[in-house]
Formats: sequence, structure tokens, C-alpha cells
Amino acid sequence: MAKIQEDGVAFQSHIDGAPLFLGPREAMAIQRDLASDIAMVFDDCPPYPAEREQVQGAVERTTRWASECRDQPKAEGQLVFGIVQGGCYEDLREQSAREITAIDFDGYAIGGLSVGEPEPEMLRMAELTAPMLPPDRPRYAMGLGTPVQLVELVARGVDMFDCVLPTRLARNGTAFTFGGAISLKGAAYREDFAPIEASCDCFTCQHHTRAYLRHLLNVDEILGLRLLTIHNLRCYLRLMEVVRGHLKAGTFGEFRAAFHANYRVSSRVEEQRKNAQK
Repeated sequence: MAKIQEDGVAFQSHIDGAPLFLGPREAMAIQRDLASDIAMVFDDCPPYPAEREQVQGAVERTTRWASECRDQPKAEGQLVFGIVQGGCYEDLREQSAREITAIDFDGYAIGGLSVGEPEPEMLRMAELTAPMLPPDRPRYAMGLGTPVQLVELVARGVDMFDCVLPTRLARNGTAFTFGGAISLKGAAYREDFAPIEASCDCFTCQHHTRAYLRHLLNVDEILGLRLLTIHNLRCYLRLMEVVRGHLKAGTFGEFRAAFHANYRVSSRVEEQRKNAQK
């Protein structure tokens, strides 16, 4: 069981039970050794729901740890991003954004979302927080999201994302498309010899059919998961390419409305999505 302390987190190894500790210095050292393009500060992210006192403490620790992270050495060319916490408490979000942006980071992340809160609340907190971040620095939403959520977060001023959904749901047999997510294990695809998405230029769609992918998934052939992962990652990249094009052209509003109108949400896939983001 992890124990959050004022100077970091104490926990046990999942391999042999040995005591371990991770704090701001250790977190930055690991990222320095990895030479990641972007290093994220060490923060305290409480789950949802959380009492105000718990979230207040997390905000204070996050600010203190962020300052310590900023003072640590970096890999050559490495950027460092601060993280805003505050849960679903508006005043704590404002406090965290004010304190974190007072520290000069290369970019700023909206943290503490997709931790169990309803989607409308997630979008509300993102909409509240994004304008508090410097307009000349990247704004990054951590742990998000579905294609529809990405479009909505862009509309709220977010620039960058990361999420487990494209890969994790691929392992469950789910494929993302611009028209919605589909579960390829279903019998409906037994004799469907079309690609996952006709407009997609990924290796999977260029060489394999839904029927073949369904066969691979249903016989537990690892190739099926790999091919579906390739498609899902390319789908997300294509979506963001299209979004950037519409932003540059000044037509993002029209694209956003059309995307919503065409995107269908499957109840089964939505349940998988909720489980994946817990």
C-alpha cells in the first residue's frame, strides 16, 4: 500500500516487497536518465471523489514538489512541464494554477482529470483551468481521452494529450474510427471484407479486412492486437492532423459540429472506456 508523505511516496516493490521511495528528486532523476523530451514534475493526484481537505493537501504538496523538481538537473534539451491539480473544486483549481504558473515551466498540464469524475465535470474543469495557463506555453490534458473528448478539449484551449485508450482498447478488440468505436470480435464482422476504415492510410487498413482481424482476435492471435493497435494509434494521429488543419483554416467550429453528428458511441465500448480510465 502506497503512503503519501510530505517529501514523497513510500511503497513496496511488486516483485519482492522491498521498501521503495519516490519523491521529486527521484522522479526527475529517472526522467533525466531516460532523456525524455518532456519531464513531468512529481505531483499528488487524488482520486474522485475526494474530500476538500485531501485535495487541498494535494495542491499544496504539488506546488512544493514542483518547485523542487524545477531545481533539479535535466537531460540536454529536456523540457519540464508543471501540473495543475485541484480536483473538482474551482477555487483549488485556481489556487493550483496560480501557484504552478508562477514557477517558470516550459509547459503546463491539467492534471487530476479522468480519475472517476463524470465526463461533464471533467470538461467543466478543463474549461475552467485552460484559460488560467499561459497562452504562449503548451497546455496538456493528462490521461485524456476519446476522440470526441479530444475535439472538445481542443475547443477549450488544450494543445496536447496522452491516453491509454488507443492501445488498451485495442487489446479488447475495439477499433476507433472517425464515425465511432467498433468491437471487432462481434459476429457482424465474420464476413466483412472491408478495412476498419476506408479513409485510413494505416498498414492495417491497407492490407487487412475486418473479417481477418476478427478471426485473429477470436483465436487469441497476438498479431490481431498489434494490427488493431497500429490502426488505433494512426486514427488518433489522423484526427489531430485534421483538427490542426481546421484550426489553421478557421473552420474548426464547423468540423466540431460535423464530427459530433457523425460519431456514434457504443454502450459496450463506452463501458470498456470507463474501465480503462479508472
